[in-house]
Amino acid sequence: MAMDLNELLHEHQAAVMRAAAAGDATERDNHFAKVAEYAERVRALRKVKPMTDTPTKAGGPPAIIYGTYAGEAPQASGTQPIASWEDEGGAVRHPHTPLPEGIASQLLREYRVGPYVYQDLDLAVAEHLRQLAAADRSTA
Repeated sequence: MAMDLNELLHEHQAAVMRAAAAGDATERDNHFAKVAEYAERVRALRKVKPMTDTPTKAGGPPAIIYGTYAGEAPQASGTQPIASWEDEGGAVRHPHTPLPEGIASQLLREYRVGPYVYQDLDLAVAEHLRQLAAADRSTA
């Protein structure tokens, strides 16, 4: 079953979020492959020529299509046309993209246990067990 543009954009964004939340490099790369596939399908749908004689309601105003997905967006003088969906803010930098010199990136995993935040899983598990024991004592 073919997806319409809205479904493709939704799946693209969901794949971007899954890639960002992936636990390991292989899983992340698999999600980024889906991101690329959905982006290509969005580009292909955009190449479809718009209808030239769009019917409108009798006596009503012409239909207005908002956004740039319906074709070329009007450009203000001196601005560049939108080249792809990614140029509209829907893209996430692939984690293997080199950063400019002088900029470092580090991902930190956080574990939340109630109001507490840990970066060490063992400490988070210990706090969780303390909370469970305290809950058992209060109900007994």
